[in-house]
Amino acid sequence: MDTADDGELCVWGLGLIGYSLAGALARAGRTCVVMDVDPERVARLNRGELPFHHLPYLPDDFRAEVVRGTLRATTEVADVLQSGHAVHILCVPTEANGAIDASALHDVVGRLAEGARARPLYLIIESTIAPAWLDSAVHKVLGDAGWRRGLDYHVGVSPRRDWLTDRERDMASTPKVIGGDSPEIIALMRRLYAPVCDEVFEARDARHAAMVKVVENYFRYRDIMLACELSLALPDFDVADILRLASTKWNMDLYHPSLGIGGYCVPLAKDYLGTEKGAHEAVAALERVEKDTFSTLRQTVWQHGPVDRVAVLGIAYASNMKIHTRSPSIPLIRDLRERGAEVCAHDPLYSPSEVQGLTGARPLRFPEGLRHCDTVILMTGHTLYRTVDDATLRANTADAVRIFDNHGIWLHREFGTGTRYLEVGGRHFQPWRGSPGN
Repeated sequence: MDTADDGELCVWGLGLIGYSLAGALARAGRTCVVMDVDPERVARLNRGELPFHHLPYLPDDFRAEVVRGTLRATTEVADVLQSGHAVHILCVPTEANGAIDASALHDVVGRLAEGARARPLYLIIESTIAPAWLDSAVHKVLGDAGWRRGLDYHVGVSPRRDWLTDRERDMASTPKVIGGDSPEIIALMRRLYAPVCDEVFEARDARHAAMVKVVENYFRYRDIMLACELSLALPDFDVADILRLASTKWNMDLYHPSLGIGGYCVPLAKDYLGTEKGAHEAVAALERVEKDTFSTLRQTVWQHGPVDRVAVLGIAYASNMKIHTRSPSIPLIRDLRERGAEVCAHDPLYSPSEVQGLTGARPLRFPEGLRHCDTVILMTGHTLYRTVDDATLRANTADAVRIFDNHGIWLHREFGTGTRYLEVGGRHFQPWRGSPGN
């Protein structure tokens, strides 16, 4: 275990998860190398810079660790396969084009199976995975290459559950779940994570640890869907306000009706779950419900009057993050354009050319570009939209007949007498009564 405890830790993947984990471990005294195929990201980290552009508000940087020599990155696979590299932590993407995808996991494990020289090898997976992938993309690949489970290699899972742009929900403050297939990997994971996580909880094994993340996301997915379904089922109620009030009870979380669910994990939770026997049929049914629910909610825009020139604010799926994976703004803009509306769009994290390339909509200057729009749809709660002063907002929306607010960001703002404010799921938001697609 000397190499595992004293050697350089290898982290695969220089996205948010890999960068933050390697940086935290380096700050706690370990030496880390991050393997990534993107030479630009690697070069940026090695200069002490944030390696990516999509999270400008990330509170931590690890320049000091780079300067000290405890954190570095490489694009050379051979650099991390040496005998001194016994611990490999996988933070690779497990989705592609909005769908779950085990190919990156399979590829990294294959490279380790073919070339890793350390024995035993300790493999820890932080990526969100379907538990079944442990057999198909890990144990089978290593076994086919002659590695003996429990002797030549040990596997553990500790899926990331934090939200690293929020200090109250970061890696240190969010309880860490670990699971492994041997006492050796469990002991190692406890030694690794104890210095960077306040609490560590042990699952029964690696499969159970992987399923924890899937189930957590699945619960959140179903709760968001329930909030949206309630807004359709209770058109005479202010469902958004009811949910706000319900969340004041100790065992109720706050969920808001919306025009879609975006991101990597939550909307894909049902798909990860669907890889388990007996769950496929239920997942297929949920897919249909999701499609119909959000199609109906998007159609509601036209129930409140004609839409000629509309501004959509926010392309990213979440505030202050330049990530548009499965963003509900994209199908909304597609629907608006198909119905003949002239659509303008804005997002402070995307350039005008990026906005146009992703959506086909005309780029908009905020806030002055709102002056010529009859409809404004606020989709994403970026800081820019939250903090625009009342007078500026009111002046630039004076000609807007309707403002739709996807998450109630402008709920307490005052608009002109000719402007109608509609919070999705709120008091004046009534579901469209036609059939989806009409």
